[in-house]
Amino acid sequence: MHRYSIFSKLLKEPLLHFLLIGVGLFFLFSQLNSDEEASDTQQIIINKSNLEVLSSVFMEENSIPPTDKEIQELLGTAIREEVLSREAIALGLDKNDRVIRHRLAQKMQYLFEDVAIVAEPSDEVLRAYFQKNKDSFSNEEGTEYNKLKQQVKRVWLEKEQQKENKIFYEDLKSQYEIILDDVVRKALNVSVIK
Repeated sequence: MHRYSIFSKLLKEPLLHFLLIGVGLFFLFSQLNSDEEASDTQQIIINKSNLEVLSSVFMEENSIPPTDKEIQELLGTAIREEVLSREAIALGLDKNDRVIRHRLAQKMQYLFEDVAIVAEPSDEVLRAYFQKNKDSFSNEEGTEYNKLKQQVKRVWLEKEQQKENKIFYEDLKSQYEIILDDVVRKALNVSVIK
């Protein structure tokens, strides 16, 4: 009977309840955490396209195709760069870095320049553009449209691409709220940046 009374006293003890709940929670947490760790593994997928890009860059730089060993080295370098860049982003090292922000902005600029492709202009459109801007086109033989058609087309395409890029950027920018603090507003003497 003596054992039964000690056991029943222990079961009534709040400290034991607290310890059992703590052990249970610890076990549950450790089980959940081990599943999260397994699912948190990020993937870096290397496909044929990656190898083709590495090979073509190597060929551009060296004028010969890479050997198998050189491909493996290039691939190792690319994987290392991907791992380090992902970890740097995860640690927030890309924040408040002007160089990185500038490079990302450049890449985005290239991206939307590729997206906003201008259609080929008709001959009528080019002639009208040429007549409107005749003074800006000249060569040794005068300002005849037929002699300057390729130059007119190139300039027209550049101007239209700039317009498309501006429209694309303004659309992106409209998704952000730009807030100037009081010091900046006073220094620039404006309330909104356009």
